[in-house]
Amino acid sequence: MNTQFLKKAACLAALTLAGLSAHAQQTGTVAVEFQGPGGHSSGNYGRTSALHAAGRAVIFLQQANLPHGSYTITNVTGGNSVNSIASDGLIELQLTAADATAYADVVSKITAAAKAGADAENAFRGVKAGDVTAGAPAHIRYTVNPGLALR
Repeated sequence: MNTQFLKKAACLAALTLAGLSAHAQQTGTVAVEFQGPGGHSSGNYGRTSALHAAGRAVIFLQQANLPHGSYTITNVTGGNSVNSIASDGLIELQLTAADATAYADVVSKITAAAKAGADAENAFRGVKAGDVTAGAPAHIRYTVNPGLALR
């Protein structure tokens, strides 16, 4: 048997399989937004902070046992100025999953982490849905925008 032929065939088979797995991957971006009442750090001390809820969500996401490399946090931002309680917070993530089902599972776990982060901040401040401060909702709300899958 020609060993050169076998080497070429094995290489071609490996490249074909590598191409199939890369083709099956799904990637995309997710934006998680948090909203709260905000306020000045002195006069409104004790209000919920959307940025604190975002930080708590990141901690819950780290504890979600997602597959290694399935997400990368590309941006965490929020707040309005110095000496203020953040009325907004944002986490942006880049996702990579083996297929559409795995991608949906990662988005589901991100959504659960966002809810847990908002719930934890609300509980820490003793605020529940329906509470109002200065005419605005006092509790932290969140939205998860899975965006468009890139592949």
